[in-house]
Formats: sequence, structure tokens, C-alpha cells
Amino acid sequence: MKLAPLSLAVLAAACLCAQPQQNFDSAQIHTLPVQGNVYMLVGPGGNVTVQVGKQGVLMIDTMFAPLAPKIMAEIRKLSDGPVRYIINTHVHPDHVGGNEAIFKMVPADPSQPLNIIAHENVLNRMTSPVTGNQTPPAQLGLPTDEYFRPFKDMHFNGEAIILYHEEKAHTDGDTVILFRGSDVVVTGDIFTPDGYPFIDVARGGSVQGEIAALNHILELTVPADK
Repeated sequence: MKLAPLSLAVLAAACLCAQPQQNFDSAQIHTLPVQGNVYMLVGPGGNVTVQVGKQGVLMIDTMFAPLAPKIMAEIRKLSDGPVRYIINTHVHPDHVGGNEAIFKMVPADPSQPLNIIAHENVLNRMTSPVTGNQTPPAQLGLPTDEYFRPFKDMHFNGEAIILYHEEKAHTDGDTVILFRGSDVVVTGDIFTPDGYPFIDVARGGSVQGEIAALNHILELTVPADK
């Protein structure tokens, strides 16, 4: 992951499109400060973004389920506050695979519930029949707050956070997140600095949508140095 020479940091997630069976026992999670109160957790699969503050913890993506204890251990080095939000950038398993495991690790508190946010196409694909007409069984870790408009905004830990739906880009459910106070953009797998973006046509991705999403990311960033 490279931080672009911008006043606004851009966080990209690694893409594991064809994923072999992995052994996570020896996997390590490394925490890197980005800007403001935003951090990046780097490990196998997609990176995890963490925003911390007085109101608690917000996560973007959750890697794979077996890594949940290691991810939570790193988060607890940053904050002992409640995990209040998970935002999923898209449906691929290295981004949503740890949702259920994290959900189970968070103490149940009706006054401060854990909300999982994603575009509605993420929920639709996570609950669509795997084969034939057989719907997958009910599961924890599904998005509980799905949005369907071009953007969704929220305020947490003292800063505005804006979620943008990038239509038919890497997939049909991609979300780009702007932390307006910390000046950070999280791109999911739309932006992959070490290679050409993978376009998942089977899950609604397209070349034109990918180009439009990348151009939108450029519009959100303001160069600090020409």
C-alpha cells in the first residue's frame, strides 16, 4: 500500500480475487497510522481501516474470520471503546469474511449496538441463493444498515463521514468512504496501486464504472504538491 502524495490520504485494499486455502495461524496484523484519528491494519486479504475516538471504534472491512482475534487485539491497542460501526466496501470474502466473528466478539449493548453498513447490493449478494433457489441460512454479520442512494453521510468521533456508492465499478456494491476531518479516502478494491484493478463482472463490475469510480476518487483528493 502506498500513500499518494496528497493532502488527502488514499487507502487502498489488497485484492485477493482467486483465493487459495490459507493458513492464518502465523499471519500477522500490522497497524499503521494514516492521518487524524484513522489507522490502517495490514494483513492477509483486504486491509482494515479503523477510526477511533471518544464515541468508540469504526471499522471498514473485516478481512477473514480466523483473523478476528488478531484484528481485535490490534484495535484494543488503539482504543478500549465499543466497536460501534463496521462498513463493508464490497462483498468479497476478504472484506466481509470477519463480520460474523467480530460481531460475536463485541459485547451486546442495546444502548450502543454494532451497526454494519453497506450498499444494498452487498446485502443482496450475501443473501442470494448459492445454488438453485436455496437461500443461505440466517447468519450474523449481515449488513443491518444498507443504503441505496448515491451517498450516505454520518457523523462519528467528531468528524463527518461520507459513503459514496460507485456504481458497477469493481463490483455493483462498491463504497468509497471519505473521512472529511481526518482528510482520508478509503477506496476498497477500486484502487490497487500495485496493479491493474480487478473488475468482477460476475458481481456487476464494469470497465466504464471502474473508470468513473477512479475519476471520482481523483475529484475527492486535493494535491498538496503539484
